[in-house]
Amino acid sequence: MAGRPGAGPLWALGGAALGVCLAGAAGQLVEPSTAPPKPKPPPLTKETVVFWDMRLWHVVGIFSLFVLSIIITLCCVFNCRVPRTRKEIEARYLQRKAAKMYTDKLETVPPLNELTEIPGEDKKKKKKKDSVDTVAIKVEQDEKNEAKKKKGEK
Repeated sequence: MAGRPGAGPLWALGGAALGVCLAGAAGQLVEPSTAPPKPKPPPLTKETVVFWDMRLWHVVGIFSLFVLSIIITLCCVFNCRVPRTRKEIEARYLQRKAAKMYTDKLETVPPLNELTEIPGEDKKKKKKKDSVDTVAIKVEQDEKNEAKKKKGEK
């Protein structure tokens, strides 16, 4: 402490910090143990018990059956069978073509109420094919009919 005035407390503080660091580092050192090394786990074989007292091959079999059943169910629901012969391919094409022609013709058929006449219907009240009555039009017609009836009464 003879070198610099006031340097003593600084040296003491530095020494204390160094002591704390060395103590922390010494706590991290691994001491060699005299215990025997841990045994390696047994190798994974088909007879290894995985869980619920089931062997590995049980688990693989159950999982593969589950996946197979899902695939079969989806194929049955969505009818995704691949045709095998040329005849089947051509038959499927003709079937789709016929179905498309049927739906196109069905769209051109007018509604049933335009095709048939209702017994007792007034032919004077026939509507135009393009006109569609709304509530507002019906209210106006009712008001006109009431006004005509009132004029007829007077």
